Amino acid sequence: MLRFENAEQNDSWKEWRIAVVDGSDSPVLSERVGGRYGTFAAGYHIYKGLDLQEEDYFSGVYVDDQIGSNEASQKVLQLVTTELERRVAVECLDNKNVDLILIDGPFFGFRPRCRIIADKEVHYSKYRKGRDLVNMLVALSQKLLDSGKVCGIVKRVQTAAIDGWTIYKTGNQKLATRRNDKDLLASFMKTGETFSYAEQFGSYDAYQYLSRMAWAFGQFYTTETGRSVQSIYDACKGDVQRNIKFDLGPKFDSERILQTARVYLRASYPSQPIALESKPENDLLPVLAYCLATCNKATGLPIALDLIDHDVGIPRGFTQEFIEEVEANLARDPELDKFELETRFSSLNPQKQE
Repeated sequence: MLRFENAEQNDSWKEWRIAVVDGSDSPVLSERVGGRYGTFAAGYHIYKGLDLQEEDYFSGVYVDDQIGSNEASQKVLQLVTTELERRVAVECLDNKNVDLILIDGPFFGFRPRCRIIADKEVHYSKYRKGRDLVNMLVALSQKLLDSGKVCGIVKRVQTAAIDGWTIYKTGNQKLATRRNDKDLLASFMKTGETFSYAEQFGSYDAYQYLSRMAWAFGQFYTTETGRSVQSIYDACKGDVQRNIKFDLGPKFDSERILQTARVYLRASYPSQPIALESKPENDLLPVLAYCLATCNKATGLPIALDLIDHDVGIPRGFTQEFIEEVEANLARDPELDKFELETRFSSLNPQKQE
């Protein structure tokens, strides 16, 4: 029942300037008596065809009070990392004369759980509250999407739209596989094949609602109520749209946030398919051809994306080493109170380092 197409040959990308952008943050926050500390980085490579022409890297530190949940602090760190990534991508878009930009992850992949930091003081740059940071992230991401020159490469897929579609077509939850789409497609797709949500489901945004349906169908459906499958689908669609407003704020139009289309490509075997997210009107044929021609056989991803991922990666333990270096430099300052300094930089759990 699933329809696959072969990626067409297209060499126009060989004349393009292609930017790849990625970022990384601390796997864990370094939590001391005095606060929580995280590090983050982002960078870009620009290629003409396969030749690297330009690169640059940026980094920062996020410091949070040791008040409230660690989850909220970690969420803010993820958001400031994404904000740096988006600014780097916008710089490439505005000033680097590029034809295509590949970003790591979906355009609005930062959305989940933004509600938990909306009223939080973030102590970062010019942003006073978490919602200010989220508002800027939406604006930057929307600019990239609207340009038509940017494509997100989605590695980690959590959607189960195919299961939702199966339930929608049959009304039988027992026919669902309980596997996410990427895992399921890996069992069917051959090298060089593509799969489009829009072509399979009839619209570019249906996968968002069908994925919700796969998860929530059992909550809505009982034989006693006799509720129709269509009414359950409509309820799931409403849930998705409301959650967007809860996460991002009531000022944002959920339909505008959902204006992204996804196409899967299997560039190599046994690597799993990758998902490409873009503006629905975009012609993805040259992008698919580029990903197929330049894929790293070990990962199935364009080799350029693997290289920038390697260059900006922050290894586990780096943030702790960074904080210890800061402490060592402060200890050399004769005007500082060493008793207070050592107290503030001491580990919360001496038996186990972060």
